[in-house]
Amino acid sequence: MRVLGRVAIVTGSGSGLGETMVKRLAEEGASVVVADVNQAGIDRVVGELQAAGRTAMGYKVDVTSQAELKGLMTAVTEKFGRIDILANNAGVVRHRPFLTMGDEDWDSVLGVCLKGVFYCVQAVAEIMIRQKYGKIVNISSVQGNGAAPGGAPAATSNYAAAKAGVIQLTKTLARELGPHGINVNSVAPGAVMTPGFLKSRPPDQIEGHMEARKKGNVLHRMGTPEDMANAVLFLASEESSFISGQILCVDGGRMDRL
Repeated sequence: MRVLGRVAIVTGSGSGLGETMVKRLAEEGASVVVADVNQAGIDRVVGELQAAGRTAMGYKVDVTSQAELKGLMTAVTEKFGRIDILANNAGVVRHRPFLTMGDEDWDSVLGVCLKGVFYCVQAVAEIMIRQKYGKIVNISSVQGNGAAPGGAPAATSNYAAAKAGVIQLTKTLARELGPHGINVNSVAPGAVMTPGFLKSRPPDQIEGHMEARKKGNVLHRMGTPEDMANAVLFLASEESSFISGQILCVDGGRMDRL
């Protein structure tokens, strides 16, 4: 049990990658908080965790609302007495060619994917500083440290900019929070087989898109949600106690980055 007795919050965990992350942390002994804007997703995931004998609670929260995040942290500390792990996974995408991208496309993505991470860490930091312990894992993307290769979806300048911001925020937060016993790292996923990926192109283009992404890494396969969840687990566990300010690219060995 690699996080036995720890209390973990995973944002955006009512579905997708976040759901796999929160379940993986629970399997390894953490009491988990399913935080999401989708109440139906929260209820389903919490129900499945509790049916499996895990300790879990749900909380509906918009990560762009500082007031709601304060409520989340208060509710979790009242129930569990502490918060040890925060995985900032909540995110949105709004594909739009750069020349036609409007304020709403830009602001919505930057709001959730970047400002949301800032707000979440700010909300939990006081608690972790008081504990002199904390593990923060920010979910970025390989799009945040370089333009996507051929075969990847275009029209993601907003998403790439937000995820690049998450990478730099991770490094600066590691410097500021490290003296308080808090590790801050980031997982940068590559191409992962999720419902969102399958919707990234028209159905008749998906197979070719998948093959291009497979050929673009040295392992010649797509990533799985479990690959990402295992990386988060590592950075949330004591196995990574001397690691901070780092970006772990979980991308199959992207050949354009080697």
